Amino acid sequence: MLSTLLNKADNALRNNSVYSVTLKPQLAPSNDPHDFMSLARYFWPNPKKKNGLPYIGRDGYVNPEIETVKDYSLLRKLFKDVENLGFAYYFTRNDSYVEKSVYRIKEWFINPKTKMNPNLNYASFIKGHKSGRRTGVLDMHPIYRMLQSIPLMRSSHKWDLSVEKELKDWISKYYQWLETTSLGKDEKYSKNNHGTYYDVQAVYLLSYLDREEEARKYSREALINRVNKGILPTGQQPHETKRPTSWFYSTFNLQALFLLAERSQYFGFDGWNYVGPEGQSIRKAVDYLLSFALSNGKGWPFKNINGFEMNNFVKLLELAFVIWPDDKYLEALVILRPKAKLEQALEYRNADWEDNYLCVWSLMTNRQLWTCVE
Repeated sequence: MLSTLLNKADNALRNNSVYSVTLKPQLAPSNDPHDFMSLARYFWPNPKKKNGLPYIGRDGYVNPEIETVKDYSLLRKLFKDVENLGFAYYFTRNDSYVEKSVYRIKEWFINPKTKMNPNLNYASFIKGHKSGRRTGVLDMHPIYRMLQSIPLMRSSHKWDLSVEKELKDWISKYYQWLETTSLGKDEKYSKNNHGTYYDVQAVYLLSYLDREEEARKYSREALINRVNKGILPTGQQPHETKRPTSWFYSTFNLQALFLLAERSQYFGFDGWNYVGPEGQSIRKAVDYLLSFALSNGKGWPFKNINGFEMNNFVKLLELAFVIWPDDKYLEALVILRPKAKLEQALEYRNADWEDNYLCVWSLMTNRQLWTCVE
């Protein structure tokens, strides 16, 4: 359990490559190298146009061209590195992990030469357009990984309070951008996983900024809203099943609901067991997917072009057994966990399997998800 975490932290410690938005080979339309930019995942050149512009959507089909702009992948690496380094320090008290975390935070958020501006104006950018899209707000959602690890490092003499002060200033400006721009506000009111992950971001950002009462109120209202409007009495998530990759998005949104439930629990509201006016609940959403997971997707009544990946669902199922100790979850894990491990062995859709014991332990001991969900 611990060896996997320490291996990841040690790899992050040894990694001396630069993480910066200024490295991308093409600039955003602002011509400011500090503006974050990512390319729209499901958009492709228009075959009816000589120059292919503007790109057109093919939902569910990823354009590999997105990998030519590295801001998105570097941001994900940053969050995972700081998370792993922070947790590694918690268990080992090795100050070098904290020192590296501080370095990475300064590099991405503070250093004048390498920092990112506190906005997502050009995230999920469609070539041929002049700005990004509201869906690009999703790019920042794993920021909770970094924010939940920071408190674990404050006891180290290598933690830099002046750096954290500047980080909080950056986070404050970014949250203001989320609240006041059309891109941020439009994403907030999205009905599907985009809106759910916006809520996850908002709760973690407010909490980190010491706006605890706002975070408490937001987490409760968001959890109730997403369950009431995003889950049917059967457990189906209709805003996700309309997508051509319906299984993936049903699992993906469920991960966000787990994060919201954990935060609402932290603030005193039992989101895990909240039941909507028509019987909707997170547990029903788990059970709905479970029945199809056990049949390898047989009978799934929705379009699904990418198969039935078990990796992330199994992680949620392990947590479900801790939250609702029902033997049916344990019995299902006996069947599904080997399938999830096989996905990694076969490199099925680049499944990133890792033993989930650490997050199950953390949930049992202090009700935090830690590294449990993406």
